[in-house]
Amino acid sequence: MVEHQPKHRFDPARARSLLDPQRRLIIDPLALVQEMGISTGMRVVDLGCGAGFFTPALLEAVGTTGLVAALELQQPVVELLQENWGGHPGLDIIVSDLLDTGLAATEWDAVFIAFTLHEVPVKAALAEVRRILRPNGLLAILDWGHMQSCPERELGQKAGPPEEERLLPAVLRYHLVEAGWQETAYGERLGGCHYWINARHQP
Repeated sequence: MVEHQPKHRFDPARARSLLDPQRRLIIDPLALVQEMGISTGMRVVDLGCGAGFFTPALLEAVGTTGLVAALELQQPVVELLQENWGGHPGLDIIVSDLLDTGLAATEWDAVFIAFTLHEVPVKAALAEVRRILRPNGLLAILDWGHMQSCPERELGQKAGPPEEERLLPAVLRYHLVEAGWQETAYGERLGGCHYWINARHQP
């Protein structure tokens, strides 16, 4: 199995497109994050949160007793995140790289990564996730499946990156196994255009 090689990072000039209301007709964010195991009272890291498409859903899922730390590196995107969600009592917005978050070790119940892991070195990202998660904490990854599975009629021009830039399920599973993670759940949306994998690290 060939390791995934990231080829680009999202252009921050397109940040507002991530909040296009049309995307909410395709994905029900709250239902999805709950299906992926995010629940009341959790302390969750929204890693590489972008403009915050999933951030309000995570906040709703964890409720008033939980906490969401939304991490994003690109300043123009952070500013948009602050504009929309800054000031929420259950939200910490942190300017940070995925590979070096600066978060305290073993303090988080879950790390949620949506449509971002394919942009970074997976091995290094998994090592940082393992560092910040509490023992047996939840890693929840949502990313793009095969290009041929994506229904362009529904997605329009937002059909994701080219096939060669995607982190496909088989490759992600290879990286998880190599890094000592055990897959605990798998799901698909839009006929496999989007897929998600939950995993927990084995001691």
